[in-house]
Amino acid sequence: MGSIFIIQGILIYIYAFDHNPPHIHVRSGTDNFSITIQDRVIEGKARSKSVKIINDFIDEHEAELMEPMEQRVQNETCFNFAES
Repeated sequence: MGSIFIIQGILIYIYAFDHNPPHIHVRSGTDNFSITIQDRVIEGKARSKSVKIINDFIDEHEAELMEPMEQRVQNETCFNFAES
């Protein structure tokens, strides 16, 4: 499992090498969903209360959440360049 945050009993985790678009995974009680960081598209089962908490969290930590994704892109670019 990647980076983990816990806020108000909600587990938020992110994998640096996960597929695009950049998103986080969320689990809490019956909630189990992912949400894209930039567009806020939700996949899975989510209660509106959890979505509000997560949207507020993303608003406050978007740069921090995007950092592993940006590092991945830089590493892929370097790796691809080295192969050429």
